[in-house]
Order: sequence, then structure tokens, then C-alpha cells
Amino acid sequence: MKKKQLLITTAILLGLSVFSCKKQINPAEDTVVKTAAAGSTSYLKSIVLGTYTKLQGLTGNNAMLLTAEETGDGLIVPGRIGGDWADGGVWQQLWLHNYPASHGNISGAWDNAYSTIGAINITINLLQGIPSTPATVYSIAELKTLRDYFYYLLLTNFGNVPLIISSSTDASTVTNPSGSNVTVFNYLITELKADAPILSAKTPAQDGSQYGRLNKWGAYFLLAKLYLNQNMITGTTDNSGYTACSAYCDSIMTAGYSLSGNFLDNFSSNNTGSPENIWVIPYDHVYAGGLQIQMMTMHYNQAAKYGWGSTGGPWNGFCANADFYKTFDNADSRKKGWMSGIQYATDGVTPLTTRGSDSSLVLNFRPQVSSLYTATEYDGVRQQKWQLTPGNASQDADWALFRYSDVLLMKAECQMRLGNAAAALTYTAPVRLRAGVANFSSEAFNLDSLLAERGREFVWEGWRREDLIRFGHFGDKKQFKPAADADKHWALFPIPTEAHQKDPNLIQNPGYTW
Repeated sequence: MKKKQLLITTAILLGLSVFSCKKQINPAEDTVVKTAAAGSTSYLKSIVLGTYTKLQGLTGNNAMLLTAEETGDGLIVPGRIGGDWADGGVWQQLWLHNYPASHGNISGAWDNAYSTIGAINITINLLQGIPSTPATVYSIAELKTLRDYFYYLLLTNFGNVPLIISSSTDASTVTNPSGSNVTVFNYLITELKADAPILSAKTPAQDGSQYGRLNKWGAYFLLAKLYLNQNMITGTTDNSGYTACSAYCDSIMTAGYSLSGNFLDNFSSNNTGSPENIWVIPYDHVYAGGLQIQMMTMHYNQAAKYGWGSTGGPWNGFCANADFYKTFDNADSRKKGWMSGIQYATDGVTPLTTRGSDSSLVLNFRPQVSSLYTATEYDGVRQQKWQLTPGNASQDADWALFRYSDVLLMKAECQMRLGNAAAALTYTAPVRLRAGVANFSSEAFNLDSLLAERGREFVWEGWRREDLIRFGHFGDKKQFKPAADADKHWALFPIPTEAHQKDPNLIQNPGYTW
């Protein structure tokens, strides 16, 4: 826990550091302060780590990662009997793929990304205004890599997006013409290749100061993801992206990461020791709140059991439906990440009940979701992969953005797409073995089975939307959505109406209106 506490404590100090530096670092005032700042490792660390705190907004129920998941096949938010989670149908629109440009969750995802990019640009500009030293060069490279991650999210979710890389750019004047997706993609590839060698090659296990930060291997992971999705992002159709992705996966495999022996250890309240988590968002229910999956998914009447009575939750919303849940074999240890069946009070004997909107029935979480708009209170299995934190609305588990198991499955996918199915199976094997299930037979192994495996391994972690698009299954029919998407425009989110109101130069994605 020491690594997480150090990171959080350092980041909390950012406010004081930034206000101090804004006052003191002024070319007309004091070059001595500038020189001191450039040579102060602790000063630079506080500036950089403070910027990382913006990541904590990514896991909100209307932010980028979960909003993307809600358009896939593994996270459904049905309206409940009594009107809960109706909210004008916004959650159901995501599942059905009929979201308008005015959708609040999509607008929130856009705003979170660009506000973070703006904060990073300001910090980079600040560091570029002080004498250049190896420490400032390192800090700028790290911040650019963090900015690249947010642009990656924008590319894979919105497609054509404006590239803003300077704090002096007026964000109300930028535009995103057709082809800007290619421009941004090429920019990120070039920048990451330049900055990755500057960053530390040590894993958090080798250097605790790297915990929660982007190092060389995090930059390589992001390059691998960009190349893996190159055809999806840019419209190309060749195999060059898969070849490049495969090479970056090979490099990461030399770094010293490995699979955790127990899958759920990657999501425990003390997951700082995970050898698998390449990059995480540190959370702490006291000092760095924000991870509230437990509130979004658990039933209201579980509050007393887990000491949540004073938190105003849980809210009985997020769940999975039967079609997705049944992809987990009973022997699969990852299935333990779901909560199903009769739920009991603290004594372990007394069944909990629903709260009365459906006659106080036994609270028996079932895979079936009976309705998209008037589901029962107990419809849908609930997520408990991230360890619950009794007594607090926020959880202590750090959110793994990049995991080593993803490196293995990216490598497997590249090999499969390059025609090397036998080689691909050598990379699915350790992931399957860790889950307690046999590896795929060569006869049963194909791209669809690999997509299903990614669904089981990374459920609700933010990857499902882009995986479904890349494998050609995003628009497929699913429960309550009886027909495949008539066209492909839903594969990109609309540019938000609110963003267009702030910047009329923005061009809407095809298929949407303002």
C-alpha cells in the first residue's frame, strides 16, 4: 500500500505546487526560481502526478470507459420497476445504439477527455518555460504519453477529433475535418515512438516510484493498441498494424511483468503488488475516491450488510444479461467476479428482499433481464470483480488500465490475423490456465472464440466496444435489439451537441445531426 499512498499524497500537494509555481515562475520576475524548479525532482514529480489525478474521472457512470462498455454486450442498464434508471431512456439508448448527439453521457466522455488534455497542455507549457534538464525532458515526455492515452480514447470512440497540443490554442476555433483521425493517429505514433525511450524501463515492482505512472512499457502498450486498431481507426485494410503490434507485445514481454496467480488479485483492495498491472488509476476511499462500481451495481437493500447505509447507495443499476453471463464456464475462476443467486443479510441465513416495488420478493439475482425498461429489482447478475469496500461509497481497489494479460491476448490476436493460429494458442494458454479452464483446441479456435475470451477477461474494463468493432460484431443483434445495425455509423459516437455549441467549427460524424 505504501506505493499507492505515496502517489496519492504527492498528487494531493499539486494544488499548492501549481499555485506556487504560477506565482513564481514568471520570465519577468525570477529566473532563480525557474532554475531551482528545473532541478528539483520532487517539485517536478508533484506537478506530473497531480495531472494524473484527472484519470479518476474516467470510471464514473457517465464517463468514457463505462459509457463505451454500455454500448457493447456485457453491461446493460435496464430501467427498473418503479422508474429507477429510466432517466429519459439515456442508458437504454446506449444499449440499443440509438444515441443522439445531445446524449449527456457521450458529452461527458468528450468533456472529460478534452478537459484533461487541456490540463496536460498547461502543465507541459509550464515545464517548457523553465530551463531544460534531463528531469524536465522526462516529465514532458511522460505528460505527452498521458495525453496520448486520452487521444487514443477519443480516436477509438469518436473518430475524427481535433488535435489540440498547445495551451495557447483557442479550443473554440478548432475543427475536425474528414481525415483528422488519420492525422491524429500518425501524430500519436510519432510522439510515442519519440517519448517511450525517454521513460523508465523499470516496472513498479522494480521501482516503486513508477506505480500509477506511465513508463516505457506503458507507452509501448499504447503503441500496440494503436497498431492493433489501425485498420479500425484509419480505414486501412492491410496487416502492417498487426505486425507492428506483435513486435511491441514482444518488447513488453521482456520487461518483467507476469500474470497474477489469482485473477481477482488484480482487483483487490491491496492490488499494488500485482505483477500484471502495467498501469493503474490509484483509488482510495479517503484520499482518492471515485471508483464506485459497487454503488452502481448492488441492490439498495444490500446497504446494511456492507455498511453503506449512510452513503445514499447502492443504486441497483448496472448488470449483465444472461447471454453474456453464459459465456463463462462454471470452472472459470473469472465467474467469481459476478454476484448471482439469493443474497443474504449479515448473518448469512436471512434472505434479503427487494424494497417493495415488486412486492418485497426474495433478492435473488438472476441472469435473465426481463425488460429493458421495467426490469425487476433482481434482474441481471451483478459485478463484484473490484473488491467491495464496506462502509464507504468509494472502493480502494486500483483500476488497472493496462494489464499484462492484454499483452498476451493482443499477441494471440495478431498471430491469428497473420495466419499463425498455432502460435496464437501459445499466448491464450496462460490466460486460460490462470482462469482454470483448458486452452482452446485448434479446431475450436477462431477469431470469434478469441473475442469471447477477451470479453471474459476484460469485462467492464473499458475495452469491449473497440473489441467488438475490431472483430466486426459491434452492430450485431442482441437482447432487446433484434436486428443488426442497418449501417455502421453507430460505431462512432456523435460529436456532442454541447461541444458544437462551444465550437461551431466542429464537423458532425456521418449519420448524426446536431
